[in-house]
Amino acid sequence: MEQRFDITQLIPEGYKAMYAVHTYVQGTGLDLGLLELVRLRVSQANGCGFCVAMHIPLARKYGLTEHQINLVATWKESPVFSARERAALAWADAVTALAGQEVPDTVYEQVKAEFNPEEIAKLTLCIGEINTWNRLMIASRTPPAL
Repeated sequence: MEQRFDITQLIPEGYKAMYAVHTYVQGTGLDLGLLELVRLRVSQANGCGFCVAMHIPLARKYGLTEHQINLVATWKESPVFSARERAALAWADAVTALAGQEVPDTVYEQVKAEFNPEEIAKLTLCIGEINTWNRLMIASRTPPAL
């Protein structure tokens, strides 16, 4: 597929604003490996090849194991994730899918058991950030960097 448009060229200020959100999320104090795990999972769920290709090496850089990277798509059935990682992944799936236009209370209770309210807010911002990047890259048909 041919790339439709390049946001970095057409709306550089918009790109800078999005990157500022990314920079903020990176500095929230949440574990960078956890953030990459969430970004990878959301990118898989949304089918964003550009973002999946970008976040696999970053996941390695920030300490995720090859088993975690390979099994994130099937995290519910995989024994390689901690309770905290499982809660973050469940939250990421629920916030991304918004089935019935809500995030189920059961998923909120799961994330609340592993994260404090401020951490949940930061995690939710990370999920919103990667969902926006996914939509920008998918809509523009930005190809994965090889």
